[in-house]
Amino acid sequence: MRRIGASPVEIGLISSASSAVSTVLALPSGWLTDRTKNMKKPYILGRLTYLPTDVLRFLATSWPFCLMISAWGAVSDRIMGPATEIISIKSLSNTDRVSGLSLNSTIVSLAGLFGPMLTALLVTYFGGLTTADSIRPLFLIQFIFGVALLAFETTQLQDVILPRTERETGIITHYLSIFKESPVITLHLLRDVIYTFLNQMKQPFNSILLVDVKGADQFILGWRGTATLAVTIIFSLPGALLANKFGRTRITYYTRIFHWMGLLVVIFASPAHPQLLIAESIFESLFLAMFNGWTAFRQESIPLAVRGRWMGANMLLTGLLGTVAPIIGGVLWSYNPLYIWWIDLFADILVVLPIMILTGKKAQEAAMKQKK
Repeated sequence: MRRIGASPVEIGLISSASSAVSTVLALPSGWLTDRTKNMKKPYILGRLTYLPTDVLRFLATSWPFCLMISAWGAVSDRIMGPATEIISIKSLSNTDRVSGLSLNSTIVSLAGLFGPMLTALLVTYFGGLTTADSIRPLFLIQFIFGVALLAFETTQLQDVILPRTERETGIITHYLSIFKESPVITLHLLRDVIYTFLNQMKQPFNSILLVDVKGADQFILGWRGTATLAVTIIFSLPGALLANKFGRTRITYYTRIFHWMGLLVVIFASPAHPQLLIAESIFESLFLAMFNGWTAFRQESIPLAVRGRWMGANMLLTGLLGTVAPIIGGVLWSYNPLYIWWIDLFADILVVLPIMILTGKKAQEAAMKQKK
């Protein structure tokens, strides 16, 4: 997008368009999910509708065209997203969830270990990071693999069938009822909203900062991807063992320090030494490898029967903030790009972590009440 002429503010608008569409579709998507028995159908439909986006990116020549692609991708995600999460959750028992998620991360990382450097070589072959035409072929390759993957999933993916009962017909009542299901849902929602806002304020500009400000080339980006996968392969399963031994939430609290260290590396890295950015990807990967404990905890504390409503409310609120977050990021970028990363750091320390600790405490209290 940057190479076809989009400014930072315009890139923020493109990301905002996606969030706006997600916001509009959030409640209907969750409402329909809670009334759908066969989860495979919306999943495959979402995958099918997403396929054209890769071809459109291959053809894109202007930023308004990218805005349209972003909006269409959001439609596909709202169709597919809730079903994806339910299928994933239903495939694992509570006792096996952390280990299962970690094993999944390890296998996926093994499969993609050589992808980042292969991508760097392809971009170099086509001309480097200086022009959009050198990047376009990646989307065409992705489309070809996407078609093959869709065919495989259509024939091989096992369906998840959920029993459904008659619920409130009013959509507002339908959504408000989720807060009666679990005492920690509100805190989960608050944490996700704040974290998503911080991430969406930063995400559209991450690659621009790495390349245009910090001096990374395609090989630095490739090594970052390879380092991410290598760390995931090495530490995902040990992370699961630590989470099961010392507590799923407790490990997550302590290991957020890796996320903070990664942000500091990006902030202080000199353009003369862009190789330091590889360290940031290592720290962030360590953080994510230890985050499966929290993912499992959240999946267990939100009942599957209300998952559609939960995701609808989540997507609505995160979408509303996600609509303005990239624009705010674009404005901050015009003053100083690093302001975005400083805000992310302090907000995570002072807001996100305390909310997570309170959520874990409330969940423990609820569990003790149920035992009594």
